[in-house]
Amino acid sequence: MGRLDDKVAVIVGGGRNIGRASAKLFASEGAKIAIFDMDEERAAGVTEEVAEQGGECVYALGEVQNVDDIKAMIATVVDRYGRIDVLLNCAAISDRSPMLELDDDEYRKIIDVTMNGTYFTCKYVAEQMVKQGTGGSIVNFSSGSAYQGNTRRVAYDMAKGAIVTLTMDMAAQLAQYGIRTNAIAPGITGSQVGGMIAFEDRQTNNLVGGRAGYPEEQASVALFLASDDARHLYGQTLRNDGGGSVV
Repeated sequence: MGRLDDKVAVIVGGGRNIGRASAKLFASEGAKIAIFDMDEERAAGVTEEVAEQGGECVYALGEVQNVDDIKAMIATVVDRYGRIDVLLNCAAISDRSPMLELDDDEYRKIIDVTMNGTYFTCKYVAEQMVKQGTGGSIVNFSSGSAYQGNTRRVAYDMAKGAIVTLTMDMAAQLAQYGIRTNAIAPGITGSQVGGMIAFEDRQTNNLVGGRAGYPEEQASVALFLASDDARHLYGQTLRNDGGGSVV
């Protein structure tokens, strides 16, 4: 028996990195997968990988900050699978400029994708879950960047901090419908968002675990939060950061 048997999981930003790893892991645990991504080549590639391992997967294309795209994705998933039980929000983009150098339009785009995109997907998938009447689990991705200042970035950190608060508010508001909401704050992980091309070579002397993380290690925590193993956990942000937050 898998931990997500007969569940339908929507993975936003599922075409790469943590989203890709989560799609494959969730499928191996019995879930039917729906990828929501803006890049068709990536989304189709993960869909094929899931199928090759014996799972079932469909993808929908769109941008997370576009409400019409989100609603169309939900309609596609419900038409194919009948419902949505799990939502995993992985989509984000980042800046690499201090505030005084950050272009205003770039700031707005990062906030729109990383914060507003998470909000809108949560809102409309939660609406679908409430309509179904059978509860669900929502897992958001924040970041260790939400908890400390950075000299070379601001918009991404703001957005990820907002996701911590959004997760708590959702937990308080949606528990009455049987919907649990939690989040993960990764540390250094192999990810294009973090610019981690050769992330194993990054300085890791501030990590208790001695190395950067892998997408699969974030996916395993997402699986825990999505499953009934975390049935009594509400509104928490787990810092899966190799111990970087404790030293």
